[in-house]
Amino acid sequence: MHLEAASVAKRTAAGRVWCPPSNVRWSPSISASVRVRLGTTGGVWNTSVDVPDDTAGCVSRLRETSVAWADTSRTHIYVNGCVSIRMELETRKVQKLGYSSLGVSLPKDWASSNGIRPGALVSLAIEDDGSLRVRVGPLEEYPVAAEATIDANEWSGPEALTRMITGNYIVGCNTIRVRSRDELSPSQLQEIHEAVRGLTGLTIVNQGPKFVTIENFVEPTRFPIDGLLRRLHYLTSRMEKLALGVIAGEVKGNIEEVARMELEVDRLYWLVVRQLLLAAQNRTISGRIGVTEPRHLLGDRVVTVGLENVGDLWEELAAGVGPFLKPTRRIPREFAKTIGNLKGKLEEVIELTMTAFFANDLAKANEALDRQAALTRDIQAVAGSGSRPRRAQTTGPSRSNGLLQIVLRPLEHVAKYYSSIAQITINRALERPVRPRPTGVESPPPGEPTDRP
Repeated sequence: MHLEAASVAKRTAAGRVWCPPSNVRWSPSISASVRVRLGTTGGVWNTSVDVPDDTAGCVSRLRETSVAWADTSRTHIYVNGCVSIRMELETRKVQKLGYSSLGVSLPKDWASSNGIRPGALVSLAIEDDGSLRVRVGPLEEYPVAAEATIDANEWSGPEALTRMITGNYIVGCNTIRVRSRDELSPSQLQEIHEAVRGLTGLTIVNQGPKFVTIENFVEPTRFPIDGLLRRLHYLTSRMEKLALGVIAGEVKGNIEEVARMELEVDRLYWLVVRQLLLAAQNRTISGRIGVTEPRHLLGDRVVTVGLENVGDLWEELAAGVGPFLKPTRRIPREFAKTIGNLKGKLEEVIELTMTAFFANDLAKANEALDRQAALTRDIQAVAGSGSRPRRAQTTGPSRSNGLLQIVLRPLEHVAKYYSSIAQITINRALERPVRPRPTGVESPPPGEPTDRP
């Protein structure tokens, strides 16, 4: 593969220089993007370039930027998010080394750019589709523990520190330091402590007037994704049974307990997202927490977000219905009966959907979608009948209608979230199996290179 350094505004075979047209609108951010496509090639090489807001300045900066080009006579440049250059992929012959091993040479330019010399170590990973991934350096069982420092002076807005601590936790940081040029205020310290309490595994290990050091002590492989999702499903189901059960008169309990369970749902949600991102970065962690199919990471994230939103909706419903449950007020009997009927149908949808998801059952997922559609029609019918004015009554209907609006909106949205989960299940059940890993070959222990001939 022969590559050469050239300007982004490359001269074509006809000798003309092609640059982005003057009517191109650049993003107001300091970083814009250009994709360079070579018409006769199929590989991709990516880099980024910072450009000014104006087009003329952008073209000037692009002309000063050197990138790698494949030898071709056709060049097309267009704006698209990042500088991307398509270059030709090579086909190399496999050669026999020694008595039993096979080998293929590494591309010279790639080896040089990554500092590969004779005797250097590279790690090999067999992907689920049968491809082989080559990485520079020895195999690492776990990624290097990441650290982050948060400037409390820069992030001084409402809940800004909470968002920064949560975000760094999710992306895999095990050490989070909060620093301030001045003494941390009582409100900042309270926000930091509340953020730490809301995230599984975080503990404040050191603290001073101007800093707080937070450490994560959770071992990622101790929390399989399947178990976390089942726990998330269990909590949201409990919230539903309590919130709707109290309204329907089937359960005697404190509806305010729903808010406490929602805090647990949030804590579990952040942990699941952290686990999924770690699994996407490290295949060893991915296998040990039960994510054996990389294509399922995105679906698991969607399911996690859906269940967390379901928990938020039950909390919203409980907060709205709370004032109607005071000792001096009673829920109308007809209204309680209507909600009890919808509650039973919703629980059937929930049970079918999640059973199908965990068992990858195509038939049950399809049935769950049918029942969800019927439930949505029933909810809309109740909403339509409740919105019609009744002249014979004066106070009762307005109160019932207010309750209907508070209850039916979350019910309809919850049904839609479970519909999305059922659709994901159907997609998974219909996926073609990936190419299996080779059998009879055991991978070496982590960090131990294989040098057999």
